[in-house]
Amino acid sequence: MYLAYILLIIYTTGVVNSGQNKLQCKDEAGNDVDWYVLYKVPKTSESSDPIIRKGLAYLYITSDTVANGWQLSKKEIGSKDSVPGKTLSSLYKDDLAPDILWILYNDQAPNKNQSTVRYGHTKGVLMTDNTRGFWLIHSVPNYPPVPKTGTENKSRKSKHSEHREAGDDDTNDDHNNDGNMNMDVDNDDIHNDVPDGEYAYPKSGQLYGQSFLCISMVSNQMNAVGLQLMYNQIMTYRYNLPEIMLNEYPSLVNASKHVRPKKAPYFHKEELVSAGGQEFISFAKSDKWQKELYDDLIAPELKSNLLAETWLNGRGKLPSECNGSKVQNVQSIVLNTANVDFKSSRDHSKWAVTQTNKKNRNWVCIGDINRANTQFNRGGGAVCVNLPQLWTNYRGSVNEVEPCPKKKKGFFGRIADSVFSWFS
Repeated sequence: MYLAYILLIIYTTGVVNSGQNKLQCKDEAGNDVDWYVLYKVPKTSESSDPIIRKGLAYLYITSDTVANGWQLSKKEIGSKDSVPGKTLSSLYKDDLAPDILWILYNDQAPNKNQSTVRYGHTKGVLMTDNTRGFWLIHSVPNYPPVPKTGTENKSRKSKHSEHREAGDDDTNDDHNNDGNMNMDVDNDDIHNDVPDGEYAYPKSGQLYGQSFLCISMVSNQMNAVGLQLMYNQIMTYRYNLPEIMLNEYPSLVNASKHVRPKKAPYFHKEELVSAGGQEFISFAKSDKWQKELYDDLIAPELKSNLLAETWLNGRGKLPSECNGSKVQNVQSIVLNTANVDFKSSRDHSKWAVTQTNKKNRNWVCIGDINRANTQFNRGGGAVCVNLPQLWTNYRGSVNEVEPCPKKKKGFFGRIADSVFSWFS
């Protein structure tokens, strides 16, 4: 009887551990979740929460907790036990490298002293073990840390040559040119504060708000994601491509080696399905498209007006656009669960939400590109999902919106105003 009890414990533990070892999005307990969103709260000195004061607090919603809305974690985002820490743990287990294909991309790579404007304005992680995996989209510079395994991508050109080729340089649009808001860390330390080979969170991501979206996927979705990454023109800073998987994922291999689409149209929409059956739509553009992602692609495709929260501290900020499908800039955000509110100038997140939920259009989009004319010269994208409960939480966080620009009156309109004022 005692032996049977011991065997039952061993079996149960094995089942639990095998579930937690699956390569997909994780919650703080290490349990598999189909998807999650995460909002890193801006550093707020007046908060009573010490983690918020440090700039390391985050809110999250998972596929299992969406009915409960935003939850404020008690863990710091740099903890290995945080939601992203649990999700990315396999990245830093060297013994797993032969069996996992992964790509790390970031136009502001860890331990690099410049942004790479020649590539897309994109940040993320893709991992698969040839059965399942996940796609993590985020907005954090210099993140995640470099693993000890994999191959460094050394194909980048020098900073100066990138500036000449890119034309309008927005290197300083994220974090360096911060609209009269000085960063609270030394620039020389920003890019070298995270050690290689283990999960951590950089100082450069602490001051401002940041956004995350993780989607668990089975392997047959990965090539579709790879195609989107090619359009996004990702800057891969490290990759791991096991030889056994090279023929299975040609799009991922091409994306990791910076292969780009060579023919128009230079944008692409892809319908994706999570491991649990949730439908998503990925929108991607390259620099050759020379248009604005939210106004010219996402809003018309979704047939919806959007409220967009993106980085507006840099050069070339676009005003709210109200011709055709409206795309209005969010100016301030309130996160009641964390008891904080803040101006958009303190937020480096990239997300959008439909203005209303009429006609079952409860869209939430999370991406990696800003609303600015400098971004016409950059690849980038966003992934959208139609979920009423998730929409309620993002829409409820919108506090103030930039109004539509006033239309200039023509000649006859000005005459009518003059006549009206004469008789009034």
